[in-house]
Amino acid sequence: MARLWWTCDPNSLGPFLALVLMVSSTVAGQGQDITLKNQDGPGREAFTSGKYKEAVPFLRLALEQAITDHASDTRMVLALNDLAEALRLIGHYDESEKLFDRAIDILRNSSTAESRYKPIILSNQGKLYLATGRYALSESSLKEALRLAERDLNRQYPQVADALVFLGILYTAMDKWKQAETNLKRGIALGEKRLGKDDVVLASMLAGLAGLYAKQRQWSRAEPLLVRALYIAERSLGPEHPETAAILNNLGQSYYWRGNLIEAEKALRRALEVRRKILDHGSALIAFTSSSLAVVLTDLGNYDEARLCYTESLQIQEQNFGPKASQVAATLEQFANLLHKMESDEEALAMEVRAKSIRAELKYTVKANTNRER
Repeated sequence: MARLWWTCDPNSLGPFLALVLMVSSTVAGQGQDITLKNQDGPGREAFTSGKYKEAVPFLRLALEQAITDHASDTRMVLALNDLAEALRLIGHYDESEKLFDRAIDILRNSSTAESRYKPIILSNQGKLYLATGRYALSESSLKEALRLAERDLNRQYPQVADALVFLGILYTAMDKWKQAETNLKRGIALGEKRLGKDDVVLASMLAGLAGLYAKQRQWSRAEPLLVRALYIAERSLGPEHPETAAILNNLGQSYYWRGNLIEAEKALRRALEVRRKILDHGSALIAFTSSSLAVVLTDLGNYDEARLCYTESLQIQEQNFGPKASQVAATLEQFANLLHKMESDEEALAMEVRAKSIRAELKYTVKANTNRER
């Protein structure tokens, strides 16, 4: 029987959603590159409201204006990072990565760009690597972000907590439980000390710790954290914010694993409805939630709708990750389980063969890469 795998959504668990854009505002407010504030104001407003898709055109215009104006290196770095972060949050990983790389390249080679922004951009780059499954690169970026934040900013600065929490989420994905819990609890303690126990920032931090407990199947510890996180997010951000959808997605999975299929379906439907409304149709985040809902619907016997969800998820995953990605293999296996229940055995067998082929090729690629490194 196919089971719902815990897929804590790292891309939407984003503490300090407006941090990068707040930094841009600070620069403008200090008299540097005042045109930046005028150019991307609507983009900044849309971003802080969680309307990342709407923010992208404005932030793209801000970057184009910075290029046209031959702007300072600091302004270029911030414009690149703001657009890259918005693109990351709607699942446009390829373009986002290129923009982050350009921003970091400027910081490394410029004698005039302000180095205090480097930990922020490195942290965002680490989140992108985490969302795309490149854990070694993610760890390198996040560790460097934490080191620079503690050295150049202040140990109490919010960016320190941000890097700690995402290192915790990364170590959760890598099954390094002790390191994960240590970093997550340090980040949450810092956040509570600086911001209070009900600040909106705590919502994503709590969800990150819940993700750790969920992967360890400690549902009784995960679920209260998610319920608290959802309360904070809905009160502070509203019911149709990406952060709210991310927490609903993870809460739905927690309900599923505790055997509460009805509540799992409700939470995942809400998450999917919000994501379909506010994200591009091809966003990988829609695929994550659609797959999760399909598993629940299968267990509830709603096979026809489950099939539609799997079809949607598979198409989006192939578009985002390629036809031979591990995410595609996992969805094919779950889809095949459904098709067997629907007595479409020939179609199910074809999917199982394809999934097996993908996993064999991925295993060979990892082995070959390991041998080359030696």
